[in-house]
Amino acid sequence: MKTLKTQTALITGGGSGMGRAAAELLANMGIYIFVADVNTDAAYETIRLIESKGGKADAFRVDITSGKSVADLFAVLRQKVEKLDMLVHTAAISGGIAFLEDMSDKEWQKMMDVNLTGVFFCTREAVRWMKENKTGRIVLFSSVASLIPTPGAIHYSAVKGAVNMFGKTLAVEAAKYNIRVNVIAPGYVDTPMLKYLPDGFRKYIIKKTPLDRFGEPTEVASFVAYLASDEADFVTGQVISINGGLAI
Repeated sequence: MKTLKTQTALITGGGSGMGRAAAELLANMGIYIFVADVNTDAAYETIRLIESKGGKADAFRVDITSGKSVADLFAVLRQKVEKLDMLVHTAAISGGIAFLEDMSDKEWQKMMDVNLTGVFFCTREAVRWMKENKTGRIVLFSSVASLIPTPGAIHYSAVKGAVNMFGKTLAVEAAKYNIRVNVIAPGYVDTPMLKYLPDGFRKYIIKKTPLDRFGEPTEVASFVAYLASDEADFVTGQVISINGGLAI
């Protein structure tokens, strides 16, 4: 795939899981990668992996729940490069198992702060910058939980559903600036997030998944790579779920 138009990319949550896999694959395509994560050590480990294969990358710490932290990150990036071609926003939390009647205000608010307000802060800064150059690509991450009810994670399902509509609406708003916005809604992918799921639930999900397994981070990263390519120029406003057939 050609990536002549995508030369720089910011990956939030790039310190692990699907974010790290996307960062590594995009770097292998010759894209200059900025890895941002609340875990600085994890971000630098991603950088080490990228540089060991000859890629170019820098690491930054960011708290996506803070508008100031996100704005400060973008201010630093503006000093390093003239334009940002792509934002891949994978930073999120799962929240664990929590039923509505037992859910605390704190659990609900943290889910909103990280998984929705964080999307708002990061995409707002990206669009402000990208519109100056009349081009850009934004890839948001929701979840298969946004497409099918997930009892025990009503806050997670709700917020990921909101990310889907956020992305669709932004795609319409930003099209006049030649900014493409798409959402990837992964199924259950073998990342550190899965270790918090009870073993019985893990077995249940695999049984319900026609392909009879969890996904691999690289399989999701491959679709990010497609959206970074010139071949994806006509793709915007879509929610794409890579889920092994769990939601059809």
